[in-house]
Amino acid sequence: MKKNKLGRTGLNISHVILGGGWVGGLFIDPKFDVMEKALELSLKAGINWVDTAETYSDGKSENNIGHLLSSMSSSEKLKISSKARLDPTSSETFSSQLDRKLDNSLKRLKIDKLDLYQLHNRITLNESKDTLTSDQILKNNICELMTKLKDDGRVENIGLTALGEANSIKEIIRTGLFDTAQIYYNLLNPSASFNEKGTWTDHDFSGLISSCQEQEMGIMGIRIFAAGLLATKVRHGREIPVTDVIDISEEERRVERLFKLVGDNYGNRAQFALRYGLSNDDLSCIVLGLASLDHLTNALQAFEMGPLPKDILEKILELQNSNFV
Repeated sequence: MKKNKLGRTGLNISHVILGGGWVGGLFIDPKFDVMEKALELSLKAGINWVDTAETYSDGKSENNIGHLLSSMSSSEKLKISSKARLDPTSSETFSSQLDRKLDNSLKRLKIDKLDLYQLHNRITLNESKDTLTSDQILKNNICELMTKLKDDGRVENIGLTALGEANSIKEIIRTGLFDTAQIYYNLLNPSASFNEKGTWTDHDFSGLISSCQEQEMGIMGIRIFAAGLLATKVRHGREIPVTDVIDISEEERRVERLFKLVGDNYGNRAQFALRYGLSNDDLSCIVLGLASLDHLTNALQAFEMGPLPKDILEKILELQNSNFV
């Protein structure tokens, strides 16, 4: 599998990596032998990274990944990234929260050092119990607190999850302190690749990719299947929205409009959605949330098919620019 430079980190990351989240659930719900088989298939295909977080099923994902990787030989080791979500309403300081959460993640993962540790909060304009504003991050020196985790040897690189409000996110990116960003990018919402919002009517992430590039940050594409909306017509109950402008009925209308345009000439729905992400050279990797071994096999077949043809990408862009009219 193709390996890409992960920004300025000095690391090479496979074009497709494994996601340990709840939406897919491959490293949360299945039996241990299924998870082992998933890692075996992934390593054979050239995947060299798995991304998880402390909040994925209250640490279950990290625990499972830790058990799986501890039984593997050193030559087979995957690189690991995890994330911490800070609580701005807690009486515990942000420094203490980060220190505690990192130590707990390392214990569950059975390692001494993370290749990448990421801030998991959405970054918003207004304060809430689940998000952080750019003011909260900057005034409380959260960027510097995370940098110190690199200095004490427990973390190799630091990153952020670039969800929330684009201008607030860009303010944090411009500090130049973060090495990577996880960027929302898929067929339904490619706005992170736009330089300006223009007439776009969905959640606006415009300018995020170019802002990351200015800082030589690694860019990890997330939600390539839009929580399953692009991958299948069957709803699985885990379609947790991370955008908040259009509702699910409008998203489903846009999906149908998209597939009416392209038909079934580029693999099945999930393969087509993944091939779209593979077509964007600005993404260092795509984080795949999968639920089964069949999903993994399907994704690896899509990788073998390669990026989409230029002419169909142009038609898709024209449809996106019209807000799927």
